[in-house]
Amino acid sequence: MSGAETISPFRLLYDIERRIREHMVPLPEPEARVGSWKGVTFRLKEWHLVAKQGVVQEIIASSRTTRVPGTQPWVVGIANIHGDPVPVVDLVDFFWGERSPTDPASRILLVRDGEIVCGILVSEVMGVHYFSEQDLCDEPHPFPVELGDYLAGCYRHGEVLWGEFNMQGLLQSPGIIDLSAN
Repeated sequence: MSGAETISPFRLLYDIERRIREHMVPLPEPEARVGSWKGVTFRLKEWHLVAKQGVVQEIIASSRTTRVPGTQPWVVGIANIHGDPVPVVDLVDFFWGERSPTDPASRILLVRDGEIVCGILVSEVMGVHYFSEQDLCDEPHPFPVELGDYLAGCYRHGEVLWGEFNMQGLLQSPGIIDLSAN
């Protein structure tokens, strides 16, 4: 037997982690401007929208849903998200009466307003961006009238016009609250 000391795999991993933590540099946070707010940007059909990040709690790639009989046609079903049953609503179907196409870019936004929790199926999520009063747009916006009651403003970020989508307004609307078919 040689004089070399045997190191347990656990101890080796612990030492590696300790050395990494000693020398790591945190990733830079995107620079926020004074008076800015952070929003989750998403696409609904061809329209670009943004929702304030506090209401959107999570972005879910996909989730198995169970169809619930007797619900509105735009209710995709109930999903088990972190052990809780959450209704999932197809926002394209809610506004325009047409099912969202099955698309790998589609995402579910887990939104919460008080006790109300809902999964909102959108066409695509583009990420998180900062918006400020400087980005506020005075020009007429190109968004369809169906979204009008849920738009709180229009912002230009780069070359794209973003409609500020009021998720709290959506969650409090009678249409979303009453999921049952009449």
